[in-house]
Amino acid sequence: MNSMQPHLSPQPSATSSPSSAWRRRPFGLYMILILLTVQALLGALLAVAVGVGALASPGEFWSALEPEFFDLAVSLLLLLITALVAIGLWRYQRWGWYGMMLLLAYYMATDAIGYFGGQSDYLSMVLNVTMVFYLNQREVRDLFETPAVNEVSA
Repeated sequence: MNSMQPHLSPQPSATSSPSSAWRRRPFGLYMILILLTVQALLGALLAVAVGVGALASPGEFWSALEPEFFDLAVSLLLLLITALVAIGLWRYQRWGWYGMMLLLAYYMATDAIGYFGGQSDYLSMVLNVTMVFYLNQREVRDLFETPAVNEVSA
């Protein structure tokens, strides 16, 4: 071996995709995933409690629930969407990032409506704005980019 030849470290091949390389999940993304998971688990617990209440005394339950049925249906739908978004974020799927942005837009809109209606939830407002700013950082957005298809040059 020639001592004048520089030592070259192995470089990833041009055909290897960024998704196949191991990516370290940032701390902030872990926190968002933990918040989403806790939210989904609490929603699932609420769904179980509603189901148990419906089974225990169906007549009283449905008559008491009737005025709040729409709110309950929206909450259960958000529970399912939140669980799907958490899975998408965990797996670095682009649709997970977009889904999170849409969820945050919904939450921020409901926070604004609550604020102007006299029912401010400042903690929710701060968390939602912080998550939007964090998820829009270039380093975080790059985690969710789909790899470009490499063109073969002749």
